[in-house]
Amino acid sequence: MAGVSELESALQMEPAAFQALYSAEKPKLEDEHLVFFCQMGKRGLQATQLARSLGYTGARNYAGAYREWLEKES
Repeated sequence: MAGVSELESALQMEPAAFQALYSAEKPKLEDEHLVFFCQMGKRGLQATQLARSLGYTGARNYAGAYREWLEKES
């Protein structure tokens, strides 16, 4: 998916343009499980806040970030 720097424009794209650029269906405003994460947690939180400000009320941040997920997978 997009980095935080391009997230706002990505989430404002028309669904077909989003699909063409990211080879994935654009999330819907009402999606309940839109989870953002990053390496340490800061950018994931920023992305979550941005998505919520654009109306994605189900946006969530995986607070443990990639680092925690990786540790749990081991």
